[in-house]
Amino acid sequence: MKMMLLGLTAAIAMVTGGVSAQTPAVQAPQTKAVVPLPSGMKQYWFVMLKKGPKRDQSAGEAEKLQAGHMANIGSYAKSGQLQIAGPFGDDGDWRGIFILDVADRAAAEKMCEDDPAVAAGRLACEIHPWWAQRGATLN
Repeated sequence: MKMMLLGLTAAIAMVTGGVSAQTPAVQAPQTKAVVPLPSGMKQYWFVMLKKGPKRDQSAGEAEKLQAGHMANIGSYAKSGQLQIAGPFGDDGDWRGIFILDVADRAAAEKMCEDDPAVAAGRLACEIHPWWAQRGATLN
């Protein structure tokens, strides 16, 4: 548990910057370096959901996008690809997180692109490889 929370805290600390009008819905990795997976660890994909470049939807449209976003989350959770998701408790640029259990970055990017709120530009995804100790859970 402590290892998972320490890893999550470190991943959040590494994410920086806001979203500008030029920010793509799914941001490219900042580095191509491949770091070997430490023994006993499992790789997941940490997705920082941030305010997207297009947040001028009407209240009704924003509500529909949020409903689609939540349905998408439910579908991915049911499939086992989404391990945990949740919003932040303030109204900053960071809107929420996903921890995805998928094979590679391309699969994580596809999941983000398929999200209605991301596709509409209301949210943007920043994706990073994230490790947790095998068997770690939240209690």
